[in-house]
Amino acid sequence: MKMKRAIIGMGSNLGDRAAYLAEARRLIAERVGEILDTSSELETEAWGFEAPAFINQVIVVGTELEPLALLDELQRIERELGRTEKTRWSDGQPEYHNRTIDLDILDYDHQTYQDERLTLPHPRIREREFVKTQLEELDLLGGIPFPENAPTRTEPKGNVPYSYIVVEGCIGAGKTTLTKMLAEDYNAELVLERFADNPFLPKFYKDPVHYAFPVEMTFLMDRYQQLRNLLTARDMFKDFVIGDYFIDKCIIFSKNNLLADEYNLYKNVFDTISSFLPKPKLILYLYNDAEHLLRNIAMRGREYEKDITAEYLNSIQDSYIGYFKQQTQIPILLVETAKLDFVKNPGDYQRIRQLVEAKYEPGIHRITF
Repeated sequence: MKMKRAIIGMGSNLGDRAAYLAEARRLIAERVGEILDTSSELETEAWGFEAPAFINQVIVVGTELEPLALLDELQRIERELGRTEKTRWSDGQPEYHNRTIDLDILDYDHQTYQDERLTLPHPRIREREFVKTQLEELDLLGGIPFPENAPTRTEPKGNVPYSYIVVEGCIGAGKTTLTKMLAEDYNAELVLERFADNPFLPKFYKDPVHYAFPVEMTFLMDRYQQLRNLLTARDMFKDFVIGDYFIDKCIIFSKNNLLADEYNLYKNVFDTISSFLPKPKLILYLYNDAEHLLRNIAMRGREYEKDITAEYLNSIQDSYIGYFKQQTQIPILLVETAKLDFVKNPGDYQRIRQLVEAKYEPGIHRITF
């Protein structure tokens, strides 16, 4: 079979990073094919969460393996070096673990290829400056056959100075919609709350006294697991992380929903595990009145939310504001959204974009348009 030339991107941010890259190169040379060229190793900043920086490298390999066979072999090497499998959330977003090593096929003999497992060339190459730098070092960037609609940064989408942003708000504020829009626009890794996975939520809205504790504990453990994985994860083709909740949401809702003895027990658990979790660098809180929130809730038509009252929404919103007043380490933007429609009005969305591109001192900043 004719030898093919594959370009592979490598990265590591756990343990002895250089040693993991060296061992990956050894296994690739042993199982995939001869390494024909290597870029210099480039250290790139992690996106926060007390995670170490990444070391990245690009290598060129001569191989007889077809694209999917190559992908299978690289994934076997990842697993042997401590990388766990990529999984999928119920909303289709990828979740990652243990980035001792990350191996991506960037290009395969300047061919185009696409199926459900693999797209070639890698669709995000031109969005990552460090990958472009290493490809240019090896004089490889010009020959890669990018499709005309491949993502590119020739027209920058804007600079966001935060590694981890949270969009928060009361139920029905539109935080998930805005989070998705910003993630798409800024090439951010998306973290969405998994409401569908909490079996107690519909029961709680019908009978909050009996189901408050199990619903809050289920949310706490699920949020903890999801955010804990972020500590050892980074998608090398994403610029920062943006989510539609933060772990302190647990304490805000539980204080409002639980009886005193339940809350004391819950807080002990929360205090123990939350100290291990990442903290946002910016919180964008979408503030709206209960009338607008109820209208939004009705429009999305979730059966289990039909019994939510204005009184409950006001109590949750008051809890958020009271909690934010105690925070002195994080910039918090309290954005009045009653007159905004960032979904239908591009001008309103542009105002939100300008907010996340600016720098702020810690504490509450009230924003009114």
